[in-house]
Amino acid sequence: MNLHLGNEKTKLTKGCKKVLEYLKRLDDLSSAQDIYGLMRTEDAKAPGLTTVYRSLEALVLQGLVQEVMLGDGEKRYEVVHPGEHHHHLVCQSCSKSVHLDECLIEQFEETIKKSHGFQIKSHMLELFGICQDCANKESRV
Repeated sequence: MNLHLGNEKTKLTKGCKKVLEYLKRLDDLSSAQDIYGLMRTEDAKAPGLTTVYRSLEALVLQGLVQEVMLGDGEKRYEVVHPGEHHHHLVCQSCSKSVHLDECLIEQFEETIKKSHGFQIKSHMLELFGICQDCANKESRV
């Protein structure tokens, strides 16, 4: 599988291809353990956990996967198009995450650039709180 990233042609290793294939099938932010667990249940010849971690790191560097920190110390991953990134709302009660369709920081970055001459290379934004379902459960108690 060859992927075109800008003007570069990037070849993916067999492990990267397999991890990307499984990550695409998972519909939510997924940990390396989640991906590995699914792979092992479906394929006895699936790569080991170390290969899954290495593959995820490589896919992040290539811009095909985004890593997300949800505040529990474990990275989660999701597939993105090259150059794309996502932000999330994260429930601190049930750990559900909601993908935000728009970037809320781009205008703020422009202001910082104009005010301070600072060239921002990347950013991450995860908002933590309580989802509507959990808030409704708490109000019933």
